[in-house]
Amino acid sequence: MKIARLKKREVLKSFLVENFGIFLTILALVVISSVNQLSMGGTKSYFWRNLLWHFIGLIVFFVIFLSIDYRKITLKAVYLLYTGLLILIGIMDLFKTRWINLGFISIQPSEFIKPLLALIFSLEAEKASSSVLPSRVFLKLLLTMGIGILLIFITDLDYAFIIGVTFFTFLLFLGVPKRIFFSLLAVVILIVVTLGPFAWRHVLKPHQKGRIYGYLHPEKYASSWGYQMNQSLIAIGSGGLFGQGFKKGWSTRLNYLPAKRTDLAFSVWAESWGFIGVTIFLFLYAYLLYYTLYVSSMARDWLGKYLSFVIGLILFWQAFFNIGGATGLLPMTSIPLPFLSYGGSITISVYFLLSLLFNIAFKRYFFK
Repeated sequence: MKIARLKKREVLKSFLVENFGIFLTILALVVISSVNQLSMGGTKSYFWRNLLWHFIGLIVFFVIFLSIDYRKITLKAVYLLYTGLLILIGIMDLFKTRWINLGFISIQPSEFIKPLLALIFSLEAEKASSSVLPSRVFLKLLLTMGIGILLIFITDLDYAFIIGVTFFTFLLFLGVPKRIFFSLLAVVILIVVTLGPFAWRHVLKPHQKGRIYGYLHPEKYASSWGYQMNQSLIAIGSGGLFGQGFKKGWSTRLNYLPAKRTDLAFSVWAESWGFIGVTIFLFLYAYLLYYTLYVSSMARDWLGKYLSFVIGLILFWQAFFNIGGATGLLPMTSIPLPFLSYGGSITISVYFLLSLLFNIAFKRYFFK
């Protein structure tokens, strides 16, 4: 037993040295997150709370990374957690709320749907042991995802959308039977054509329609539906090459930029540090995404390969829709950007995913 502990300690030391670059990258992203929250001015409570969430996230990270073997996670346990989370979200839907307010903190349960679905999809795919998912497994995963999306859709269309995009992309990667894929595609087209007009009139809320109006006609709705996008573009554009400097961004300081701590934290960073600062952030984030692919390619079992890949997908789509909305390439959404956006739920969720990623990278040393 003592020899085994010494061996694990030596392997851990070797692992930390070998992966020093990615640990440094995550530390740099945390520093950027903290500097960005502090540069927004006003009360420093968000800065300290942001640090607190990162601290809690790091505790979650190290506990899971060091004490849990991802290969011993069972489907039954994950399905049980997923079912409990869906019941909680369903109860919250009755009260038309997305948040659980505990007084000193608020939690968004829908944020934790993604890590649980990542585990479910990966475990089911590994169990199927096939280059193309069997039809029954594909339909089972589609139903599992669909129930979650339906419950989240009631109060949060943006989160329902990104979950659908992320995990349908993952299903395509896992391999979808052609007959099932084309049948599903035909059904989706039929639903969009027949129910699309009804959904536009009776399902979408005014602010959701407004985002589309503002995206299609930004100048016409510059002072209403397009205000958020226009202010974001002004902030990003005014950053120039080197930015306006720490706490010197006009749009940020004068509060012209709405949702600056959450949805448009990227715009704040661009205004403060310009093209150079944005390039640094994107390089660090891209390196993190690259690391997920690297771990996926190096993992010695299919569960590790699938799980690390879908973690990369989750991080990619989060950034894609947030930055796309901030830069006017896509309609605005309320999807946060990992590390830059303030939020406890997104921070804990990201650290949970990273703990699984590093657990996969570390455990490959112990495969026999």
